[in-house]
Amino acid sequence: MSKWVWAILVVTLAGLLAAGLLWLGGPPRPPTRPADDAPARPGRPLRIGLIPERDPFALHKQYQRLTDYLADALDRPVELATMNTYEGVLADFAEKSVDAAFLGSLVTVLAVDRQGARVLVKPEFPGNATTYTGVLIVRADSPAKSLADLAGRQIAMVKTTMAGHLFPYYLLATAGLLDRPDAPRPLWAGTHDDVVQAVIDGKADAGSVKSLRLEEVLARHPEWKIRRLATSPAVPTNALIVGGDMPAATAEKLAAALMGMDKDPRGRDVLAGLGMRRFLPCRIEEYGAIYDMAGALEPVWARTEIGGTLPRRAATLPAGGE
Repeated sequence: MSKWVWAILVVTLAGLLAAGLLWLGGPPRPPTRPADDAPARPGRPLRIGLIPERDPFALHKQYQRLTDYLADALDRPVELATMNTYEGVLADFAEKSVDAAFLGSLVTVLAVDRQGARVLVKPEFPGNATTYTGVLIVRADSPAKSLADLAGRQIAMVKTTMAGHLFPYYLLATAGLLDRPDAPRPLWAGTHDDVVQAVIDGKADAGSVKSLRLEEVLARHPEWKIRRLATSPAVPTNALIVGGDMPAATAEKLAAALMGMDKDPRGRDVLAGLGMRRFLPCRIEEYGAIYDMAGALEPVWARTEIGGTLPRRAATLPAGGE
């Protein structure tokens, strides 16, 4: 028998063996949908915006679990829209490209004032924390001992945030440093974490940062030593804001789903992934400190670079935030 005949026989036998093994293993199965692939749901998706304050990929993954949970609770599609800038949020609300968003305190007040948005719920973190402050920091070895020592120097800030924008400008204006030829200069950073890094690296002489982010960064880097020069009044943590045209029934159902998460095992697991304990109701009256600081900046509002008009104090909020 020639070698070619042997080769044909070997190939044929191999094919028969493979077919037999396939038959023993059962008929081919259709590909299955991944377990985390959301089922198709009827209706227009509810779009929730998110501004990354740290690693955008990790944050998106964490909040994607929340939107999956809400899709089941609301029985409608829920999508996560990651936005790059706080300024863009206002445009997104105006263009109705998002229905809701997790926002910091300053942009919340601006969205309520300019777009008719409504404050819905706020998260509670371990230790019953529901608020944060702005903190002006320098390196521990900095010669700057007070705000006045920052004249002619650079302060790292984050645009359109209370802690990283409104608060430091409020400090400079009330200390009389904003109108001086040697007024401190802003160094705009992308995130609050970047502000701390800029101060530690010596790229900025000082930085104004959100207290919650500062505490988390310093916990990861105990070797970083800073000194606090000033602290702002407390304001609510990043609350969920909904568009002014959202039907009341939809807003109520969304709020109920979020505030019920801590009573549900799956909900508690999602909350834990976000570092939260639960969601609580939130009202615009809790943002009095924002209106107070903005009001003090009225003569120099254009110089703050926040843009637009000065936010008007809510009718339900007494003057002075009392």
